[in-house]
Amino acid sequence: MSETAFRAIGLVVGALVLLTFLVLWIRNTRQARAELGSEMELAPNKKPYLSDAELEGPKLDRSLSFALVVLGLCSLSLPFYWLAEPGRQEGAIENWDATFARRGENLYTNGAQCVNCHAAGGVGGVAAYVFQDADGQFIANASWTAPALNNLFLRYSEEEVEYILNFGRPGSPMAAWGTPGGGPLTSQQVGDDLITYIRGFQIQSLDPVAIQAAGDEGDPNDEESIAAQAEADEIEADIRAEVERSIAAGEFETIGEAVFNMGLYSGYSAGSYSCARCHTAGWSLGADVMAQVGVDLLDPEFAGCAGGNPSGIGFSICDGAVFNHFPDDTWLMPDGSWRTDDMDGIGPNGEAGVLAMDNTLILLDDKGIPVDGTGEPYIITDAGDLADCGFVAALWADDNGNVYPYDRDGTRLVVDDSSNGFVEPAEFVAPADAVNVIEFSDGRIGTGCEVIEMPPRTSQAMFEFVYNGAEAGRGYGRGGQSGQGMMPGFGAMLPPDYIQAAVDYVRGL
Repeated sequence: MSETAFRAIGLVVGALVLLTFLVLWIRNTRQARAELGSEMELAPNKKPYLSDAELEGPKLDRSLSFALVVLGLCSLSLPFYWLAEPGRQEGAIENWDATFARRGENLYTNGAQCVNCHAAGGVGGVAAYVFQDADGQFIANASWTAPALNNLFLRYSEEEVEYILNFGRPGSPMAAWGTPGGGPLTSQQVGDDLITYIRGFQIQSLDPVAIQAAGDEGDPNDEESIAAQAEADEIEADIRAEVERSIAAGEFETIGEAVFNMGLYSGYSAGSYSCARCHTAGWSLGADVMAQVGVDLLDPEFAGCAGGNPSGIGFSICDGAVFNHFPDDTWLMPDGSWRTDDMDGIGPNGEAGVLAMDNTLILLDDKGIPVDGTGEPYIITDAGDLADCGFVAALWADDNGNVYPYDRDGTRLVVDDSSNGFVEPAEFVAPADAVNVIEFSDGRIGTGCEVIEMPPRTSQAMFEFVYNGAEAGRGYGRGGQSGQGMMPGFGAMLPPDYIQAAVDYVRGL
């Protein structure tokens, strides 16, 4: 029944009630008789009421006592209600979540039938796909790798997930399911039902902060945090085992390549940990299908080439455009932006340069190494800053791999203990006249060092970008613009050393 019909019925009912009230009021008014007067004497069938003494004495005391008891009960019961109110609200929320999850499960399995592509529990699966060339000619019937959804909220925010569900994924079988994108599902079915159900089967994050937050008070030693840590350790061990297996099987040559393409041959987690799923065109169709059009997905000339048919989800990081996205491992600009080609040729002899945090110009030699005014290279500290030192020790290593710094005259700068037949370095003690002493990670020791604070390096910025993902509404790289459902962060999914290995692999393409 339409909203207009309901409104008409309501107006008719209201008019009938008002008319009935007016009729009864007129009828009672016309039939009422004037008062004949009050009784001067008590009728025989009535008895006298309480005297004034009783009304103002025992009767009043009983009434006040009863009122006091009622007031006390109210005073005691209200705080109990207030104390129980948070629990009642939590129960109401849990009831709503349970209702949303139940509806979402029905949509996942029967309504939208997400289970056909992403499998039960969101472990990932395949979707039927017809592979065609640029002219629309048939090439092959293929199975598109549909990623796992049980780690979806480790990669994307709720707003991004809702956006993907509403508008789909261009260049993939993922259709637009929400009404904003022309799909059949309402905003409640997408934003409440499906998302609540998908949240219910998410796996544990590897992020230490999320693990600690699993407990009620964030205590790392409580049962919830310990259980979360154990689950995270198990997930990490499984990921490492898959990478090691893939290298041992000859599928990939390096850890970085294995992480970048994780699941290409094995279908591990349906490629949801893979960078190549978005950044290599055709990766989701598999190596065998792409070989039919003469494409080797691991070829350095093709790996990381997105934007083509049938992918189009990620940005291209190949085809000679590596520098455009990931410039040489130099320093960012002090404001956090990427170094531009305009910084080349700004030195007195046409050298390239970078800027320190205080906008001091630092020149680079032909190998990209920062040099001082004399042409001597700076030393890079562990923090990524530059150190201009008056003296830097030489290095010497023994057969056991121990590294020792030496002075110019050949004097050891560490003490040794040869009692066991081998030399073992001890803690360095700087000379009394040494100033501004720095120990570098490679074992060298510098004295008289002046440190120049530098911005983060491009490789460090890239690692942090892959770890944290794109910041909504902020551009990144050369031409990349973040937004709903764009570059996710992998810090909650992969160990940091695996992220670094993938970054190194991409930068080496």
